[in-house]
Amino acid sequence: MKRQLLLAFALSLYIYPAFAQDSRDYDRFVREAGEFSNIYRGQAPLDYNFFHTGTFYAYSSEFEKGDVLFNGKLYKDIYMNLNSHLDELNVLIKTSGRIVVLNGEFVDFFNLGKRKFINIKKDDQFLQKGYYEVLYYGVTKLYKKTKKLYSERINESIGAKTQSKLERLFVLSESYYLVKENSVKLIKNKSDLLAGFRDRKRDIRQFIRERNLDMKHDKDHSFAMIIGFVESSTIKSDE
Repeated sequence: MKRQLLLAFALSLYIYPAFAQDSRDYDRFVREAGEFSNIYRGQAPLDYNFFHTGTFYAYSSEFEKGDVLFNGKLYKDIYMNLNSHLDELNVLIKTSGRIVVLNGEFVDFFNLGKRKFINIKKDDQFLQKGYYEVLYYGVTKLYKKTKKLYSERINESIGAKTQSKLERLFVLSESYYLVKENSVKLIKNKSDLLAGFRDRKRDIRQFIRERNLDMKHDKDHSFAMIIGFVESSTIKSDE
């Protein structure tokens, strides 16, 4: 019995300072975070502790300042980046350098620089849940899904950094979705887009020539321009 009491006392001496330290750290965190404390409480992201080619982030490993609607509140000037391998929105806490993952259930939309994103929170008959870049938003909508797929390949020679023939890499995959009249169509090329506007094919082809749109290498801009043209000309014809 005496031994058990001594053990309990020793454990209390060990636990209390740790708890007090955690409490002080948390209090300091809340003071530094201020109004952003709720958004900075996410889990730590996956640690990719291996050398890899390319980045798992959507566009760059650099965090960009943007705005996010989280749990019904708009937070501005937050440093964020989109992990397109896991489809997770990461937030950088500038004061500590710590990165946290936002709970996607509470994210409605956000922007990274000039790019705007919407969060589809559950699968439906048209789109799988996840973050989509909004390229055009009108009566017709154009969403883009950026994925970074993990892959491995065996090279003929040994890599200088890995000292192995095995190369781990993240491969870019981009998909475009045309949302029109309660239906969604996957758009891979010009033909798919024209098929979405069958009654305007001739006008669209002329518009592509006049604007010299690069439908193969600049899909973001070209697809959005065409949808904008169709909608604007439709409105004019209705007036």
